[in-house]
Amino acid sequence: MDKDPILAALARIEAKQDEQLENQARMDEEIKQIRKECKRSAAITGGLSGGIVAAGLEFLRIKLGG
Repeated sequence: MDKDPILAALARIEAKQDEQLENQARMDEEIKQIRKECKRSAAITGGLSGGIVAAGLEFLRIKLGG
């Protein structure tokens, strides 16, 4: 007995939806990882920039005899 074409089409749609949900979950995890890496990079960059500014200010203070 042949399957009803409408039921076959619905099964294909359901399979595609499941695939899309799996892809979305995977992409959400990748985005979380990217955000975590960006925050870490920003913290490191901010720390380095702050250190450079502090060193520059200290150099100027010494240079100007303050």
